[in-house]
Amino acid sequence: MSTLSLNLTLEAVTKRYSRASVFAPVSFTASSGKVLSITGSNGSGKSTLLKIIAGVTAPSRGICSWSFGDSESIPTNPNREKRNVDFQRDLQKILGFVSPYLELYYELTAIEHVQFVAELKGYHITNDEAVSELTSFGLDPMIARSERTLKQYSSGMQQRVRLAMAFIAAPKVLLLDEPSSNLDEVGIGILFRRIEDAVEKGALAIIATNDEREKNLASKEISLSSIA
Repeated sequence: MSTLSLNLTLEAVTKRYSRASVFAPVSFTASSGKVLSITGSNGSGKSTLLKIIAGVTAPSRGICSWSFGDSESIPTNPNREKRNVDFQRDLQKILGFVSPYLELYYELTAIEHVQFVAELKGYHITNDEAVSELTSFGLDPMIARSERTLKQYSSGMQQRVRLAMAFIAAPKVLLLDEPSSNLDEVGIGILFRRIEDAVEKGALAIIATNDEREKNLASKEISLSSIA
C-alpha cells in the first residue's frame, strides 16, 4: 500500500434495507491529516456508513472510493474484480476500527487480542509490545500481563482493549464509532491525545458520534439527521 496521502470520496452513497433507506444519499471527500465526524440520531445510519467506508458493507447506490496520491480511485464495493479484492485486503492492513458492537473473544487475554489483530495486518508483535499498546490506553500493566481473560474485564477495560486493537501498527485510517464509550475522564483524555497524535502523523480519522467533545475534534461534520 502506498505511503502517499490518501483520499476518500463518497458520491451519492446510500443504503437500503427492504424498501426503506437507512439514510439519504451522502457525498463528501476527506483526506489524510484530517478528522471528520459523522453525526445523527440513533438509527440514522452512522455505524452503517462507517461499515461502507471500511468496505465491510456495500452501498445500495453510489460509490465509496479511495485513492492514494495521484493514483486511480478504487471503489470499496465488494466485487470479484482482482484489483478490488487486492485493494480491500490492503485497506484492512492500514485501517483501525473500533465500535461498541465490536465483538471480543472473551476466552482470550488482552495480549492475545492485540497480537491477533497485528497478525491480520501482517505484523508480529511480542508480548511486551502488546502490553505497551494496552497500557498506553490506561490498562493496568499487571492486568495487561496477566492470564485474565476478557470476560473478567469491566466494560471500561474492554473498551481500552478495543482501542489498543484499533491503534496497533499505526493505522493510516481510523474509523471510530463512539470511541469514548465506557471510558472514564482519564481514558477519554488518553483517547483524544492518541487521535490527535495519529492525525498529526498523517492519519485520517472518522468519528461516528453525538458526543460534543468528540465532535469538537473534527474539522468537518457530516450530519445524517439533517440530510436523511
